[in-house]
Amino acid sequence: MPDQHAEIRPAPPELLPPRRRRWPWALAAALVLAGTGVVLLRPLPPLAPSPSAENGIAAPPPALTVALVPVRPRDLSRVIIGDGSVVAWQELVIGAEAAGLRVAAVPVEEGDRVRQGQLLVALEDKLPAAQSAQADAALAEAEAALDIARLDLRRSVELSRSGNVAREVLEQRQSLVRQGEARLLAARARQGEAAARLAQTRILAPHDGIVSRRSVLPGAVVQPGQELVRLIRDGRLELDARVPELDLAFLAPGQAVRVLHGEQSIMAQIRALSPVVSGDTRLGIAHVALPDQSGLRPGMFARAEFQSGREPVLSVPQEAVVYRNGEATAFVLPDGADAVEQRIVATGTRRDGVVAVTRGLAEGERVVVAGAGFLADGDRVRVAPPR
Repeated sequence: MPDQHAEIRPAPPELLPPRRRRWPWALAAALVLAGTGVVLLRPLPPLAPSPSAENGIAAPPPALTVALVPVRPRDLSRVIIGDGSVVAWQELVIGAEAAGLRVAAVPVEEGDRVRQGQLLVALEDKLPAAQSAQADAALAEAEAALDIARLDLRRSVELSRSGNVAREVLEQRQSLVRQGEARLLAARARQGEAAARLAQTRILAPHDGIVSRRSVLPGAVVQPGQELVRLIRDGRLELDARVPELDLAFLAPGQAVRVLHGEQSIMAQIRALSPVVSGDTRLGIAHVALPDQSGLRPGMFARAEFQSGREPVLSVPQEAVVYRNGEATAFVLPDGADAVEQRIVATGTRRDGVVAVTRGLAEGERVVVAGAGFLADGDRVRVAPPR
């Protein structure tokens, strides 16, 4: 039986269970967490306000870096713009005079160049030719009758000198001569009428020109006044350019004009100015004579640029003018400001990358030339340093 008073000794560390050997590590972890909590619970320092804040609201950063140019006066050539259709200088409408005749031949085609007196349309001439021959015969008969009457009168005059012819006979022979002369005049008139009717069967060109339209074909029966052929007299074409009424005062006949049709550029000149301005459109017409072989045709649409001298105007680069809601607009940066102002402007002549400004800007004002298309009214900008 063991001794109850035997000394009880603690077991060596290597014999203790694993749970009791981990307490030093737990104590270290608790100390680390405690330190971390102190750091997390410490209050953060307040954020410094923005130096550009005003009234407690921070200002937005500049919207765009832009380049500026001043509005300055410059001498630009005044260019007046007009547009319209190409027309014939004179378009001759060739019609029929004879009635009820059939078209025998049309020896021309549209686009043909013809000379004065050239045959355009031939009509059947059998009936007019027969009438002309009958008139010729009647004229010959009247001439023969008059010759006989004059011979009888001459004999009567010779006999009357010897008293062998009564006065009544002499007067009768004189009356017959006068009647013969009247019949001859009537026969000549009928012969001329018949010859004219025969000539009407051949429709000739009254002037040199170009056939612009052919309205009949062989076999058709024509009526008086019916259109047969249209002719552009001398082949001359014009541009009827519509010009604003206020610009007409700067134009004059003989002035040089540049006509534009697509990529084609043609030098021409003003032939005449219409004396009437349309009350509906307030546009006048400048008749611009086109040169031969211009390549244009009647009905084409073209634009005209009229040069009317040089004039001093305020101007800015074309890049400074942008369009907002269909209106020409420029952005101005006033002196000492950092926000742009939107201005609606009126523009004029454009030449060599420069546009004239007739309203909306003053001389010396600074306008945005690079980046204007990305701005709105009131945007803050940063000015790029000059290069």
